[in-house]
Amino acid sequence: MNNFLKNRHLASRAGFGVHHNDIEKLKTITTKKLYQDLKSTDSYQPIEIAAYKMSYPQYQELAKASDKKPVNLYNKNHNAAISKAWQDLMINGENQLQEKMAVFWHGHFATRIQQSLFNLDIINIFRKNALGSFRNMLFEVSKSPAMLNFLNNQQNKKAKANENFARELMELFTLGRGTLYTEKDIKESARAFTGWSYDENAAFRENLKQHDSGEKEFLGKKGNFTGTDIINLILERRECAEFITAKIYKYLVSETPDEKLIKTLSETFYESDYNILILVDEIFLSNWFYDDTNIGAKVKSPIDLIIGIRRILPMDTKDGNTIYNFERLLGQQLLQPPNVAGWPSGTGWIDSSTLLLRMKIPSVMAGYKNLDVEPKPNDDVNMGKGENKVVVNKSQNKISIHWDSISNVLDEDLFSLLIPNPTEKLRNMITQFNSDKSRQHLMISIMSTPEYQLC
Repeated sequence: MNNFLKNRHLASRAGFGVHHNDIEKLKTITTKKLYQDLKSTDSYQPIEIAAYKMSYPQYQELAKASDKKPVNLYNKNHNAAISKAWQDLMINGENQLQEKMAVFWHGHFATRIQQSLFNLDIINIFRKNALGSFRNMLFEVSKSPAMLNFLNNQQNKKAKANENFARELMELFTLGRGTLYTEKDIKESARAFTGWSYDENAAFRENLKQHDSGEKEFLGKKGNFTGTDIINLILERRECAEFITAKIYKYLVSETPDEKLIKTLSETFYESDYNILILVDEIFLSNWFYDDTNIGAKVKSPIDLIIGIRRILPMDTKDGNTIYNFERLLGQQLLQPPNVAGWPSGTGWIDSSTLLLRMKIPSVMAGYKNLDVEPKPNDDVNMGKGENKVVVNKSQNKISIHWDSISNVLDEDLFSLLIPNPTEKLRNMITQFNSDKSRQHLMISIMSTPEYQLC
């Protein structure tokens, strides 16, 4: 595999694909140096939307009003602004691996609430800790208003323990479904988390009046455990490191797990005290990551697909609604995971209707085609809520591609640039179909193939 193809593969997994400004760089830079650039965190800043800056007490006053329209509008517009600001960083930001892993953690620690201040807080927790300590992130997420709200730990009191958070902590966040823990472990750990809540300023607090301080038995150990003790006991288990490693492997490498390799990686992860960067270094600096079996082995998530298109094709999106409609229709809307288990992966993103839509999106963006799609009424992304038909006509399409600024891109071998493993058959078929048309049309034609859905 030549240097450019290795770098292209790395850019698609440790980031969101090749940026139109970086093509020449990817031809000459070493893969190791490119990785150092992709994992940079030097310019990290938390997302903050000045127009929506508000303290939690101010928000509470707004929410107390009998007219709920202002608070609902605030949440709707603020959430949209957070999503747009984050996607702008994915498209043009330097910290590609950090943002890529933050999206992973967003799906791993899935919360779905409308309170935009809480959403902003937890997204910044993911971004700040994306390549840091899983231990620290687990504590921060567990104490965040978004998680305390979503999994009802605000209502977890000693008189009546609420098991929601304790159950998902083990099943989805740390150990996975299995036989390591029992229903009794869930009940006992729920008692340990009684009193975990947030105060009038949305700051974490342990309400000792509501904490069950009695003896508990958890994973074979006894003590007057607190929530902190429970998390630490979970982190002591090597199974936790293996569970997290397996999920990260599927996200970054392949949907087909290599059990032996995952076991080795998880041991490094555990011995590093859950240092995420050490784990991803092991992956991206290995030789096996660049094996042919791992090239084009993953189906792009909707975010990877849309952001990847926007990185290679500079464009104005005007109000942006068309772009966000695409993401919603494809099943991955930031801040809106379908449920606590997060988004699907791999072929879970694809069915007959979404594949056709994915293949049509580049032509809609370029203004070649119209879009008239109605979401499924039982679409999980919308939690069973009805949706209006989304219609994008040529006259309504507010996306404009800056073709004049990427003449250098159009001069490239577009097949190798856009598709992991372009076959001669695919090259011949698309080139013949496009014989009388422009390079712009050829680029859109390539992006409209099933092969473009892979990375």
